[in-house]
Amino acid sequence: MQASILSLVLVLGASQVVAQYTNQSAPFNLILCSSNATLNGALLGACHEGAAIEGLCPSIGGNASASYNQFTFNYTSKQTPDPVFGITGLLTWELRGGNFNLSSPMSISTSLTSNVAVPLFTPGSQFTSIGFDNDNMLFIPQYYDDTVVPPKFGSKPLQRWYACTTQDTYLYTTLAWVIGTQSPENPSCQKVEVKRVFV
Repeated sequence: MQASILSLVLVLGASQVVAQYTNQSAPFNLILCSSNATLNGALLGACHEGAAIEGLCPSIGGNASASYNQFTFNYTSKQTPDPVFGITGLLTWELRGGNFNLSSPMSISTSLTSNVAVPLFTPGSQFTSIGFDNDNMLFIPQYYDDTVVPPKFGSKPLQRWYACTTQDTYLYTTLAWVIGTQSPENPSCQKVEVKRVFV
């Protein structure tokens, strides 16, 4: 009974987000590009971080057709494309349960004590807007630059992706985002880029 109620709550909460972003891309893999030979070419896959919560972990030699390695891009047709970004939207992963499939958007979980943040897929209404450039590289759009005085508005795609040892719930090597222009405080972090490759 409790599992059924939890399933219903998750589906209803997530449906509010996904309902606004009804256009969905074909499934794709996310592949790391890195100067580190061990990370370069690794698939990113959903890895368990808690109840219905998944991180993004490198899977060396992973199966590209496995459901935990496949993601989609959800966007709305009501959006006016930005001249720099094009269309932005949600990076989503489908959580499959015994009697439900639930599209979970990615949001970036931050800590006030670190500049290293962890992307997580969580059912619900929170998400981080993302996009893909002309080379299919994953970025987060910046609309406001406060590194100058006075701060100014302007579109800029940011790619502050790293692979780091993190502990949101479990200790994993995960994809991470560095907040700000400084180097990551976490000494395990290695710079990566994230490429979309359709299945």
